[in-house]
Amino acid sequence: MAGTPVELLVQGKRLFNEYEGAFVENYVAQQLVSHFQQQLYYWRSNGGKAEIDFLCEFADRICPLEVKAGINPKSKSLRSYDLQFKPSLLARTNLLNFKKDGKIYNLPLYAISLLPEYLLQS
Repeated sequence: MAGTPVELLVQGKRLFNEYEGAFVENYVAQQLVSHFQQQLYYWRSNGGKAEIDFLCEFADRICPLEVKAGINPKSKSLRSYDLQFKPSLLARTNLLNFKKDGKIYNLPLYAISLLPEYLLQS
């Protein structure tokens, strides 16, 4: 469906390097749907320079969730969303461990099923 050349599929490591972000976003989407029966929504700024991967609703709160494939802790899109909408919390999931940095809550990818508990306890 992605129109991926066969050569790329047989070169294992290259496949994951080129589509790493898409695989991780798909994993998170599957987790959100299977654990929380979430409808999937995203946000993109008017200029298209900022994008939030998922907008989740837990306990009548909208939670922007940014998905990162690696350990990059920078969240320009979350900060852009925060400036425009001023939510009470922001969430990011990546390969880093649990961490809170101001309003940004980091959740490891393996623990995405704990997202509502982690956010609502704060």
